[in-house]
Formats: sequence, C-alpha cells, structure tokens
Amino acid sequence: MLEAEYYNFIKAIIYIVAAIIPSYFLLKSRNTSNDNNDYNHLRTLTILLVGFILLQTFYHIVGTLGFRLLAKGWLEPLSMATLLLFGIMYLITTLRIKDKKQQQQQQEL
Repeated sequence: MLEAEYYNFIKAIIYIVAAIIPSYFLLKSRNTSNDNNDYNHLRTLTILLVGFILLQTFYHIVGTLGFRLLAKGWLEPLSMATLLLFGIMYLITTLRIKDKKQQQQQQEL
C-alpha cells in the first residue's frame, strides 16, 4: 500500500493535468478581441479557476515534501479563499448576464 506522501504526489500530478485545459483556453483566448464585457468575466473566472488548481497542486507538493505547517496553515486556506472568490465572481457574472437579458427583452417590447 502506498504511503500518504505518494498519494499527495499522485494528486499533485492529477491537478497539473486538470490545469492544462483551462490554461490552454486562456492562452488561446488572448488573441481574440476584448470588446465583449461577458468575455472579460469569463476570462476572470478562468484565471481564478486555474489559480485554484495551481494552488492545490502546490499544496499537495508541499505536503509531500513534509512542510505541513505551510501546506495546512497557509496554502489550504488560500486555495479555499480562491475557490470562494471564484464562486462569488460566478454568481456576480450570472446575475449581470441575467439582468442584461431582462433589460434587452424590456427594450424590445
């Protein structure tokens, strides 16, 4: 059976693989125009998502190396704050888009 350090290392590798897709999206989206405000919100959400994934990766690597205080004391709360910020930004973005659609429907009438 694998020790806990090996599990943390395997989790770190999985997080790196998970960060590839949104990172690729960010790199490909740099070349498009920034005229659309919804696009900027999506870009911000993607940056927060990649930040959370990379913080989790770093958390597991530091945990594997034996720095428990750094991992549990700083990186875990920081990654949870990033995830909470992602949720708040997602909520704000969806409410703004919903409000815009309602305003457009009212203007059409």
